[in-house]
Amino acid sequence: MKNQNATLTILTSGRAIGAEIKGINIADGIDDETFKNIEDAFNENGVIVFRNQQITEQHHIDFTKRFGDIGPNTFAGYHAHPKFPNEMLVISNIKKDGEYIGNPDAGHTWHTDQSYTERPPRATILYAIEIPTRDGKPLGDTLYANAAAAYEALPQDVKTHIDGLKAVHNIAARKRGGDAPKRVNESLKDKYPDVIHPVVRTHPFTGRKSLYVREGECIGIVGMSEEEALPLIKDLSNHITKDEFIYRHQWQPGDLIMWDNCTVQHLALKDYEPDDRRLIHRTVVLGTKPF
Repeated sequence: MKNQNATLTILTSGRAIGAEIKGINIADGIDDETFKNIEDAFNENGVIVFRNQQITEQHHIDFTKRFGDIGPNTFAGYHAHPKFPNEMLVISNIKKDGEYIGNPDAGHTWHTDQSYTERPPRATILYAIEIPTRDGKPLGDTLYANAAAAYEALPQDVKTHIDGLKAVHNIAARKRGGDAPKRVNESLKDKYPDVIHPVVRTHPFTGRKSLYVREGECIGIVGMSEEEALPLIKDLSNHITKDEFIYRHQWQPGDLIMWDNCTVQHLALKDYEPDDRRLIHRTVVLGTKPF
């Protein structure tokens, strides 16, 4: 394993979130000093991108494990990688024998990954193999919102009002497009009952506070009437996705991108046609119980 630290460069996006890390070839392995710099950049920027990577599934899994244990794949029964069903999810609109080889509708509404679990993922890591294009332009951009910057921008009276509140997260709450995702969510409700997490979450590594609530994921707030809770959830959700908190990532094949689910919410744009091929591999790092 070569020492890559001398060539590592971190270029911030110029937005409230996101950075590109240059000079790293993940397939070569990463020494401990370099990894610490990468992890620090991840905690600081929320989203980090590595361009022009050529990695195998095993490289992807090994890189994921540097950040912690691999988290459970909620949809393993539907879109698991055939060779690595416990570690990797396939995101794809490609069909084989009339069936999708992966999840064709992943992430098309604003959300934070698997907030309906007791220990949501610390990080999600995607590796792009095929990206849809039209007239030479990549399609299917992903938007990332900085929920920590959004919290810090709230007026003090709002911070005081929401301090200590806890929201109810539900796996089947979101009204998703298409019948198949609805059936999947309904089938998993018994396995993933409602969980309660703080509306304002503290980052386990930096101590930074973030809004951890999302319309369509949260069905209520403990001790608050639905008439009061749902408008509050909607207002906070709309605040998080204001333009000043967003980084828009334009994908390229070979991109490896990871984000911090404590501080980041995201949305995958579906501006491409069914025949525009998309293939991405996904892993998650197990996180801590939100506090």
